[in-house]
Amino acid sequence: MLYFNQMAGFGELKFLCDEQLGKLARWMRILGLDVYFKNKFPDDELIEFAKKQSRIVLTRDHNLIEKLFHAQIPYILIEENYPADQLRFVVERFKEQIKIRVFSRCVDCNVLLEEIAKEKVRGLVPPFVFQTQNHFRRCPSCGKIFWSATHKKQVDIQLRDVLGELYDQLREDVWETTQIQEK
Repeated sequence: MLYFNQMAGFGELKFLCDEQLGKLARWMRILGLDVYFKNKFPDDELIEFAKKQSRIVLTRDHNLIEKLFHAQIPYILIEENYPADQLRFVVERFKEQIKIRVFSRCVDCNVLLEEIAKEKVRGLVPPFVFQTQNHFRRCPSCGKIFWSATHKKQVDIQLRDVLGELYDQLREDVWETTQIQEK
């Protein structure tokens, strides 16, 4: 079930996952999508937040859907039980409007990562990582440092398995850029 009458005028898609969809929110952030998630979010606050930020609400809560409908907030009822199936459902639904940019957003803060010069992460990452990696990104909110290594390759494999050819069609590799010199 979906309600999208109010989608006109929406720019880049922004989502809000209700408290039942924490794993989906994390995987969507891994894809680089803007997803707000908060545990224990009262319905009235969730609705007000979604309205103020023009977010599409993803929910499994049938009672919340009635409230969203009356408030004219766009929503999708997620009926799939497993996070991989939920992710595939959302990506298939929005394939015309999204790009997959793996690890372009902090999975904890939902903030876009910034490139950071290699020299600036010396002492902030393990020595082996510093020696073997050339591209680094930092979350401007929490300061966490990210780099492309075996975990990114594993995530690529998992996402390709879950999303199939959609993964390759929608993916833009943000890690295959030349490293910046200073920032």
